[in-house]
Amino acid sequence: MDLLSFDAVAETVVWAVLDDALDPVTVGVSGAWGSGKTTVLRLVEDRLAPQAPGGDTNVLVISTDPWRYDPGVGVKETLIGEVLSAVAAELAKAEKPGQVRSRARAVLATLRKRVDWAKALQVAAKTSLTLQLPSVDDLTSLINTDAAGQEADSAEPLTRGLEEFRGEFRTLMESPELTHLRRVVVLVDDLDRCLPETVVDTLETIRLFLAVPKMAFVVAADERRVADALRVRFPTPGGGLGTGEADAEEPASLYLHKIVQTTVPLPTLSRFDTEAFLVLLQLSQRLPADELASYIAQCVQLRRTTGVLDDLADAVVGGDISTELAFASRMTPILHEKLQGSPRRIKRFLNDLRVRQSVAAHRGIALEADIVAKLMVLEKLLDHSFATILEWLARGELRARMTKLEAAAGRPTTQAPVSEEAPSTEGGPDPAPEPAEGEPLAFEDDLLRWAKLPPGAGRRRSGPLPLSGGGVLRQAASRRRAARPAAGHRGRPAVDGPLRPAPGDRRRHHRARRGRRPETGGIPRPGGPGPPGRTERGRARPGAHRHCLSGRHRPGRPAAAIHPHR
Repeated sequence: MDLLSFDAVAETVVWAVLDDALDPVTVGVSGAWGSGKTTVLRLVEDRLAPQAPGGDTNVLVISTDPWRYDPGVGVKETLIGEVLSAVAAELAKAEKPGQVRSRARAVLATLRKRVDWAKALQVAAKTSLTLQLPSVDDLTSLINTDAAGQEADSAEPLTRGLEEFRGEFRTLMESPELTHLRRVVVLVDDLDRCLPETVVDTLETIRLFLAVPKMAFVVAADERRVADALRVRFPTPGGGLGTGEADAEEPASLYLHKIVQTTVPLPTLSRFDTEAFLVLLQLSQRLPADELASYIAQCVQLRRTTGVLDDLADAVVGGDISTELAFASRMTPILHEKLQGSPRRIKRFLNDLRVRQSVAAHRGIALEADIVAKLMVLEKLLDHSFATILEWLARGELRARMTKLEAAAGRPTTQAPVSEEAPSTEGGPDPAPEPAEGEPLAFEDDLLRWAKLPPGAGRRRSGPLPLSGGGVLRQAASRRRAARPAAGHRGRPAVDGPLRPAPGDRRRHHRARRGRRPETGGIPRPGGPGPPGRTERGRARPGAHRHCLSGRHRPGRPAAAIHPHR
């Protein structure tokens, strides 16, 4: 289904490939990675394939992806083989049972034989470079299983190569058996992900071998990346400097525009399109196809009329989509800005949200989508602000800073209940002093904007993940430390576990764990036992670690502190 409303782009491409004035033609669909190019190709295929089934004219659609080609076989041979296989299947449909072998079948067999020889040259070149025997798959791919492909009485020598391919392919397309074909449309996807050699070979195949009447290509790729790949083969003279022509087009672009006659750019999602996409993605997870189609049609209508989604709920009588509408309304402004209207990145954001909810559900924790989404915005889209909040957490100032941030953002704050307090620091470092009441705090614009996102930190929630408690932020900090290697002694991480306190706090912490107070100079607390093997003043008891009684033990310091074996 078309959740992006790219039907206008698809209709434009269909019009171009069926225009007799442009025959043959190569149409480009240009857009950045994740902009929806594959979606447009699927829409084009849906509109072309059902045309006049069983009638006098038809359109043969062939989908190919050079990114998935076998590197052991040439790109040209693979692309030509896919086209010939599709034409052979169409020819078999047109032939009647018991019909005498046609001239078109003989030409097709000759073309296939040329491709088989080209594959043999590719395999031979690969084995000579790698000094390895060809694999079984490589050898079997060279065998022409169509034994009747060549006429028995044919005395014409078989040319080993592809030089005469264009003329023979033109003869095949003009044969009476294929007069019902109006167009053969080849949809090429992911060309901008290929290596420069694959990009050049694919475009060369389009230009040299398949540019005959009734042939059309639709190439979905980022035009800038394709041009970058072509620069490897067609570099700019002088590196683009000192040419003396400021407006002169570089050779890579000239070559690309010679093959691709026209390009249809994909529009970036507007704010309305982003909000509608968020709503439809959520609805696609719980609604059947017929109800979802009603909401899609209503979005198209609202885009042309009001430009807002207020009346989207009226698309289906009795349907309740208030939750989806509220979530999309809250998240659209920041997602549209930070994700730059990329459909793939928006979809991935929602996928990550569902994954985190699923993991929590398997642990018996119910997470509210709006809370998790707000934290994901902070972690994934606002890196600098996220680092600032982690710094507050490390200093023990998270609650006080968050309260002031909420106040600066214009949100009412309430004191969190005891159950939502941050994890206890008993046995850990003393918390850093909170900022004074009169201390002015200046917050970044992104941080203030994030704080305005609902829900607020002071809202009481059922669950173990309060925003002001720091639990989620501690988990996120752990994920960040795990994502990057930390320098440490002998390969150990520099920070193991939670953030370490300052040296002074750590010293007080160790003294408290030994049941001693710093101000007493090593005297145990009342009623508390002293360290094993030591007296009240820190002297060694008789019989305690006699093998190391060297007199180096200082009062107030246990033996384990200077003797690793203890």
